Amino acid sequence: MASPTLSDIPVSAALVPLSQNRVGHGAIFIYIMAIVYASLNPFFGWRWPESYGLFIWPRYSSGFDVVLNVLSYIPLGGMLAALRMRRSQAHPRAMMATPAPAAGAVLLGVTIAAFTLSFAMESIQTMLPVRVSSPIDLIANTTGAFLGASVLVTGWGRWLLAAVLAWRHRHFAAGNETSWGLLLLAGWFVAQLNPVIPFFEAGHIAGPVDLAAALTLASASTPYDALIRLPQTVGIALNVCGFCLFLSLLLRPGTRVMVGVLLTLALGFFIKISTATLMLKAPQLAAWLGPATIFGLCAGLVLFVGFARIGYRWRAFCATLFIFAGGLMAKISSIYGAFGETLRLLNWPYGHLINFASLTRWMHESWPLLACLLAAWIFVKHRESQ
Repeated sequence: MASPTLSDIPVSAALVPLSQNRVGHGAIFIYIMAIVYASLNPFFGWRWPESYGLFIWPRYSSGFDVVLNVLSYIPLGGMLAALRMRRSQAHPRAMMATPAPAAGAVLLGVTIAAFTLSFAMESIQTMLPVRVSSPIDLIANTTGAFLGASVLVTGWGRWLLAAVLAWRHRHFAAGNETSWGLLLLAGWFVAQLNPVIPFFEAGHIAGPVDLAAALTLASASTPYDALIRLPQTVGIALNVCGFCLFLSLLLRPGTRVMVGVLLTLALGFFIKISTATLMLKAPQLAAWLGPATIFGLCAGLVLFVGFARIGYRWRAFCATLFIFAGGLMAKISSIYGAFGETLRLLNWPYGHLINFASLTRWMHESWPLLACLLAAWIFVKHRESQ
């Protein structure tokens, strides 16, 4: 199959001025902060290293760790390469025409940046007794960034970047607030990878210790007792409606909003059930699929239908209220326990479980606040809209 040419890029993508988009810098910063968090967590036990283990070849290395290090830096390399090309060219069609020396310069710059970041993380890890620095990790991280950048500097990679940008402007509204919202939406999808976090709730699925306390409280109640299920159902309904209103602010006017909302919810649910099947122990597999979740999802969608017809600015106002109220209600009715008890619910023998669980939980807990701030910003910015 022949490589794509300039004529293969959609016209709508060629008309998008990329030099005005600043959200890419924010996405790279957030991803680097996630790498720093995963590399240095837990942040305690600092000490001066007795030896510099970065230059000592380890006696044992895990293939899973090597693959994970490569995969974790591939998106960083791709984002850095995309930012470099978008900075030098105003339109995706100009990216396709970038001469080969420029592509080599992009690869060299991305590789040096990734090597510097990985070298810094591995060096700092020598001061943490629970972390082990290794030259294998440094090589794997740098290789991953190189591979991610290599994809985008090819003709197919540039065509893919242009197609993604065309899809974004075809289905979503213009403006930086939409781009920030899409970045938040990507964070929401990442948070769904943690199967211990219930769908549109706070807290986590109750472990054995938590279940004992819950059974003591509800020993004389049925699973459908309103005193137990009603706060959870209301919290989920408010969260679902607020999330749908927030998503409707991002979609391009004139598109089928309900279809986009349902597809997004279905994709999030698919991610949740897939990771639950893969990582969650069998007795807890359907713990977050109780009646409160089902009723809350249905009630939230019905509530969204009633508010979806109001104007753009007031939808932002209602999204702020619903997300705040839903997050507050979810906090009141949620179950929190020791972090170690949460990890016992997961069946994952390959390592890095603490980093994965803590990072996704942090993203899940911070998402409502960030979404409220963005929706409030949209409400204030569009004073003249209805």
